[in-house]
Amino acid sequence: GPSPRTVDAVRRVLAEGGAPEALGQQAAVALGEGAGELLRADPWQLLRVPGVRPEQADGFARALLGAECGPKDERRGRAVTVWLLEQAALAGHTALEAPALTAALARRGVPDPDEAVQSTLAEGEALVFEDALEEPGAPAAQPADDEEEAERPVRVLIALERYAMAEESLADGLARLINSPSQDGKETWAQVVAALSGGAAELARAVAGHGLVLHTGGDASRAEPAALL
Repeated sequence: GPSPRTVDAVRRVLAEGGAPEALGQQAAVALGEGAGELLRADPWQLLRVPGVRPEQADGFARALLGAECGPKDERRGRAVTVWLLEQAALAGHTALEAPALTAALARRGVPDPDEAVQSTLAEGEALVFEDALEEPGAPAAQPADDEEEAERPVRVLIALERYAMAEESLADGLARLINSPSQDGKETWAQVVAALSGGAAELARAVAGHGLVLHTGGDASRAEPAALL
């Protein structure tokens, strides 16, 4: 955890800005060593503390910065961008489409949402990705030359690095499982399927033929993987 000196420094800055000193420990954990100096230089970093909302960080910033504080401040735009991505992650979205993110920034009073996103990307606080879109009813994508590739429609996604890297790593692992199913023990699997019935047998057939299987259901469905095991 953070040193007592760091926590004390954070509490002093919080008190100057009219924020609860009880947030000192949380802020020190979220911002690390030097958290007091960081908060003084960029009060909107308070948004990195769980539970703090933009309007609270705005009040803290006004108290510390006075006349220098304003909605056009790049620091505010970046902090609110990161906060929105954090809130999306809590709701299960590791990335947001760029239009959805800029619309959310506008609702939070950021005058130039596009500039806020670009500033966040430039500072390395978020990453940008392009995800190719498949047109409904279109045939499976075939290898294309550079010109055709450039014409493919894409959606732009913005994500925090830790979530983006975690999701990419998970996706790579799942892809390896999906693309490398084992073909060994077919006779054994046939015996397993024959010994089961209903949903358990259906699950056994799926497991026998695929490297990765997703099994969902309520409490009653727990008996099916148990029977398979």
